[in-house]
Amino acid sequence: MNGPIRMYQTRRIVQHDFHVELPKCMYPLKNVHSRNGMVDGAVDHVSTEKKKLDIFDQVKQFLKNNHKIPGMAELEAKQEEVLKQLAELKKQILSIKSDLKISSVSVAKPTANFSSATSKQQVSDNLQDQDIVINANPSNPPYSLQILQRLLQDTIALTFSNHCHSTVKSLTEEAKKLDSILVNFSPNSNTPKLNVRLIWKTIGSNTELMVSHIPILGEVNMLRYLVRSFKSSLNYDSESDCIEMDSLLDICYLLPRAKTKTERNSLLQILNKSLGKSQWLVGRNQASVADIAAYSAIKQACNTNEMSANMGKWFHRCESVFISC
Repeated sequence: MNGPIRMYQTRRIVQHDFHVELPKCMYPLKNVHSRNGMVDGAVDHVSTEKKKLDIFDQVKQFLKNNHKIPGMAELEAKQEEVLKQLAELKKQILSIKSDLKISSVSVAKPTANFSSATSKQQVSDNLQDQDIVINANPSNPPYSLQILQRLLQDTIALTFSNHCHSTVKSLTEEAKKLDSILVNFSPNSNTPKLNVRLIWKTIGSNTELMVSHIPILGEVNMLRYLVRSFKSSLNYDSESDCIEMDSLLDICYLLPRAKTKTERNSLLQILNKSLGKSQWLVGRNQASVADIAAYSAIKQACNTNEMSANMGKWFHRCESVFISC
């Protein structure tokens, strides 16, 4: 066949041009195509849930109707009480700051060595002519006190008096040895004295330094406080490596609290990495407070066979410098 095929016309089956009467016997359904979802002129008989107001709308509605919010009076009274407590706490903090004289703690650059002479004015006012109390556990003797007593003898004379708390039946051999060294040490007579009461007490592994009734927990934190109270080479605040120094002090804090040998080895590796090929930690050519803290922590928690050869040499160097100085 050539050309287009001619189609025939069919009859329309459905007519859309006439009005359809809707039945009145049933409820009308919502028209999904209309704006309000209802058929024109129809009434929605489906009950809708009343919208819940949030807390802000409830407050607006109460204020609009001149009603008082339930419990508002009690809440305001509690707020006033809290503000009074905060004001009282602020006064106590200012009083503690005044007692400690934190603002008078001065920062000095380190000297060339530990044995350099210092004057009485190099003692911070917050410790001079005061007595401090240190609580220590006989199972964790704070060996750093012995080192501080020797290294700071030209700055301040740390005189110790020992006491045993009722919770301690008997001292360990290491605690007895340390106690005897601290009590029998003879400092220089020309330096100002600081009386320290060492109380052996059954506490946790944290050594407690009591200053104005405020406990400073942990031997490392005690060292931080004491070395910053004196103008000596142990103060590291003005140094560029003070961040690394604080990190190593945190490692020394964790070392006696390590529960497994694996944990101790990982912490010793960090100390060994800081030591490197230098004689002292943080790559220094003289000992610092990090060496004191690390020596005390290792002596409390580790065996000599757990240290590397490099750390072993450093440990013996610490004993020759710290103990025999």
